[in-house]
Amino acid sequence: MKFRQIEAFRYTMLQGTTSAAAEKMYISQPAVSRLLSDLEYSLGFQLFDRRKGRLHPTQEASEFFRSVEESFLGFQKLESVADRIRNKTPTELKIACTSAISSSLLPLVLKEHKRFYPEEHITIYTLPMSEIAMKLQTNSIDLAVGLELPQLAGIERKFIGDARFVFAMHAQHRLKDKKVVTAQDLIGESVLAVMDTYPGYWNRLESALAPVKEQIHQGIHIDTSHTAYAIVASGISVGVLEPFAASAWKGKGVILREFKPDISYPYGIAYPTNIKAHASLHNFIQTIKSVVPLMPEFIVRS
Repeated sequence: MKFRQIEAFRYTMLQGTTSAAAEKMYISQPAVSRLLSDLEYSLGFQLFDRRKGRLHPTQEASEFFRSVEESFLGFQKLESVADRIRNKTPTELKIACTSAISSSLLPLVLKEHKRFYPEEHITIYTLPMSEIAMKLQTNSIDLAVGLELPQLAGIERKFIGDARFVFAMHAQHRLKDKKVVTAQDLIGESVLAVMDTYPGYWNRLESALAPVKEQIHQGIHIDTSHTAYAIVASGISVGVLEPFAASAWKGKGVILREFKPDISYPYGIAYPTNIKAHASLHNFIQTIKSVVPLMPEFIVRS
């Protein structure tokens, strides 16, 4: 008993003639007749009485047809489910980002994205870059936004822009009247240090402070910029920090100055290598690319 034989039987029962069944199956009428004969042989009972060139279903055919139709309805349901899975936009988008990006770039992107996908559920993970990398490698998220990751297995990266780091201090700090702060100005200061998850990642910052490293105090290490800005706001330390989180600390005792030498770090988007791009994810990525040039914190390479 083969599927094509069952299909010929079903269409014949539904359409009433083998010629009509043949049209539905896009084959010839003799081919349908052969399929029916082969099916009867494999079943071991007669499905049709053949009288004067016409087919008349037997009682056995009517009984068998009920089971056939149930099976086909189940098959059609499977096709419908497969079609929904194949063509639907996922109902949830999982995004990971650093705390700085969560309070600056991300709200702008979400506002624009929601214009096109108002019903979509979005889950946001605010994490340090080391945990973001782990989620990407385990396919736990669709996309990540933050400092550009080093090259890691299972992760695709796309650059979006550089960010020039700034000098952050309390509004009453002794250097508040300087427009540009240099490494030499920090002699004797408590300067925040960044925890280095990936060896050598923060070497640009370390190189800028290297000439005065023995003359500054770096007793406090941080892993998120909002923590850093909170410490700066308390007057405990100063720091050379990324510029994005600064907007959340305006009016809270933090002021910013240009720092020399310039320290810039690349930012980007990342996603699992084997992820299947869909309309919503593509739109989210394009929205990021369109918003980035509008943000003064970013320096977009031409």
